[in-house]
Amino acid sequence: MSELSTTDVIVIGAGVSGLTAARRLAQAGRSVVVIEAGDRVGGRTMNLDIADGVITEGGGQWVGPGQDRVLSLLDELGLETFKTHVDGKSIYHRRGRSTRYDGLIPPLKPLALADFAQLQLRLERMARTVPVDAPWTARRARSWDATTFGHWLDANATTAEAKEMFTIGFSVTNAEDPHSTSLLVQLARLRGSGGIDHALNITDGAQESRVVGGTVRIAERLAEDLGDAVVLDSPVVEIAHDADGVLVRSARVDLRADRVIVAMSPADAARIRVTPDLPPRRVMLQRSWSSGAESKLFAVYDRPFWREEGLSGQAVSDLPVAKYVVDNSPPDAGVGILLTFLGPAGPDASLDDPAARRSAFLDDLTVLFGAQAANPTAYLEKDWTHEPWISGCVGSRPPGSLTRYTDADRRPVGRIHWAGTETATINQGYLDGAVRAGERAAQEALPSRRPTVSV
Repeated sequence: MSELSTTDVIVIGAGVSGLTAARRLAQAGRSVVVIEAGDRVGGRTMNLDIADGVITEGGGQWVGPGQDRVLSLLDELGLETFKTHVDGKSIYHRRGRSTRYDGLIPPLKPLALADFAQLQLRLERMARTVPVDAPWTARRARSWDATTFGHWLDANATTAEAKEMFTIGFSVTNAEDPHSTSLLVQLARLRGSGGIDHALNITDGAQESRVVGGTVRIAERLAEDLGDAVVLDSPVVEIAHDADGVLVRSARVDLRADRVIVAMSPADAARIRVTPDLPPRRVMLQRSWSSGAESKLFAVYDRPFWREEGLSGQAVSDLPVAKYVVDNSPPDAGVGILLTFLGPAGPDASLDDPAARRSAFLDDLTVLFGAQAANPTAYLEKDWTHEPWISGCVGSRPPGSLTRYTDADRRPVGRIHWAGTETATINQGYLDGAVRAGERAAQEALPSRRPTVSV
């Protein structure tokens, strides 16, 4: 590129959302350049190498029914999916006792099962009153946004066991403790993603399928088609915008364009200087944004030995680390992989030490799956808090933010548009939300295209 080039639209961020936006713009006949701070595409999707072409997903990895836009994109790109392994019995471990069970629901005690059902019924009734595109207009929006989902569970669960189930499930899906999630945000997510069963289940749920080759293949295929229009290793330092267009300055290239799409979480977008200043609502939203600190832990074995014992590899427990375990083996089962999620609300500060985490995880797997689980051939972690250009995994708004800053996450500021799964109203936080947000931002950037003039 020349020292100062022009294009119709600049996209900042080469994750699934930004690259989807770029693809739709290119298909509409617009010239587009994608600028990425890091040395790879994919954002919060990435592969971790196991051996000999075997991978596991270090970031977002699942797609499911109802996630129509990402499933359509997979078809468009020629990518295939395979079902998450669920055949066999699952394990429910609580208070030192393991029970094997069939189906989707752990064998809770009768009172806990009834309590879970009443909590689910109440939450979904509340969620139905939340307008998906404007949750802050719900009749009880202010009171719901003033508290956390965890506090609501504390006040309304009548059994510890049912509350534990909700806490485990939504700590995994939200990448944060429910006591950090606004109740209104949680209700809006439920309204926009098919409800509690869809959020927590594998079969017929959001975790039903994985992408052959890993979900990072979505971004890689999108980038392949865009070719030289994707610029890596080029952190953006400034966006200058006025009535005539935008100027984006980055490490490797400066560009003029008609419009710019920022496909980053609000927390990460705060690193970019914008002149003239962004509106106060947008600035304060970026400052208050919370990025999830969940880690993924993987134990790799020479084969999925649990399947030989009639087990699915799925477990729910009250153990220190492996509270939820799932079989994350490749589609050919050439190796066996067990995955768990570890959030920041861990019970023991000693788990800050990598060796202690590994030991505690393997101890838990041994309790659940027997002595063979104690000796994996490999152990891997992915901690998103240490990425140089990504401040954490799936993010959220703290209590009070949704009613205070409303649609500042996605409302355009002049010629600046916003993408990223956090800006989606349907399937927010999922890959489908990332695709939807990218497509929405691309559509916003289309109408007022002006001819570009080389400088």
